[in-house]
Parts: sequence; structure tokens; C-alpha cells
Amino acid sequence: MKIKDENFVLQGGWTGYYQKNNYQSFSGVNPFIAQPNFLFNTRIMETFAGLKGSAGSHLSYNAKVGIRSLRNATLFVNDSIDGKTFNILPENKMKSLMIHGELGYSVQEKFSLLAGITVNNYSNLNSNDKAWGLLPLEITGALRWQVIEELQFKADVFFWNGASYFKKGFGADRQKGAYDVNAGAEYTLTPRLHAWLQVNNLFNNKYERWNQYQVLGLNLAGGIVYSFSQ
Repeated sequence: MKIKDENFVLQGGWTGYYQKNNYQSFSGVNPFIAQPNFLFNTRIMETFAGLKGSAGSHLSYNAKVGIRSLRNATLFVNDSIDGKTFNILPENKMKSLMIHGELGYSVQEKFSLLAGITVNNYSNLNSNDKAWGLLPLEITGALRWQVIEELQFKADVFFWNGASYFKKGFGADRQKGAYDVNAGAEYTLTPRLHAWLQVNNLFNNKYERWNQYQVLGLNLAGGIVYSFSQ
């Protein structure tokens, strides 16, 4: 349903699809997995409702609530011996209440600020006690700023609540919540020559997304890119 020339749009419906999984897609989520013994696809059925629109010429928003029923959902289960090896485990049946929201502010193509939040409440698991390795809460932010014609600045912020995992021996635990901030800049020296700098983990936070694998601290990368094509 559209209201006031698309300034406000109500949306809702039902969708169902299969998510094709393979070793590349598994390792893209968790790079510390063991070699899978078998592959499987995930069936997802979702009933959802939401709204999106804009307020003025700069502000936009998007909100959605959905209930998902998943078959063979992908869980990442670490072993209970040293906890460093993650096995791929399909959850036969699982439900998820998903709440997602986005808020954006932009000024032409010179400045944009986007904030988002995703909440997942996993329940009715059939063969597992926890939704191993899945994040219950994610908050993101992204800034893009064309300071001058030759200089672009960017920054990204991430925050999440930790996922459930096995402790050494037996028993379940949950990773601590964490946040990370990255920033970078790119400068155009000539139409073909660009210099860039990227600073990751700006505040040198110590945290683990996956059990016993601490992320890198403050690190910098930079370079020069020359394009031979027009």
C-alpha cells in the first residue's frame, strides 16, 4: 500500500524459498569451521509486515517484523574438548522472530549516514538446546562523506550481543557483547591515481566473535591505486 506518492509504504506478505549452502557460504560466516562431512540446503518460510518511507528530502526509514520457520537452519557448534573446532550442524526445525529497522540521512551524494538494528529471537528448536553461533542482536552504522571533490571519508560501527557456544568440557555459555569501529579515507591525486588509508578496530578492542579466536587489535592498511583504463 502506497500513501502520499510513496512517502509512506506499508508492506506485508508471505514468502518461501530455499537457501543453497556450500563450503564457501559456511566459511564466509565462520572461517574456523571444520571440513563439512555433508552439505544441506535451508528452507525458509516467512510471514512479515513493515513500513518504509521518507520524511522530507533527506531522511528515510525502513522497519520490518517477520516470523520465520526454518528447516535445516545452519548452526556452528564448537567441540567441547578445546572449543576451537566448529562443526556445521543442521537444525531440523526452528522459528525466529526477526525485527529489523533502518534509518538513513543523506545530502545528495556528498553525505550519507545509515543506522540499522536487527533482533533475532530463536525458539522451538527441535534437536538443539541453543541457536549455536547465531547472533541475537546486531547494530550497525555507516558514514560516507565527500569532504571535498578529491577527498572521501568513511566510517563503520558494529555492535552485537554474543552467540551461544560450548564451554570446555560440557555446558553452554554466551560470548560477551562487543563493538568495533573502522574508518578510512581515499584521496584522488589524479583522475587515474588514488591513495587510500584504512584503520580497523580504531579503539583497539579485545573481543571474540567466535570462541577462542580474538580479533586483531588496532591495525592500519594503505596503498596507492593506479588505473590504466579511462
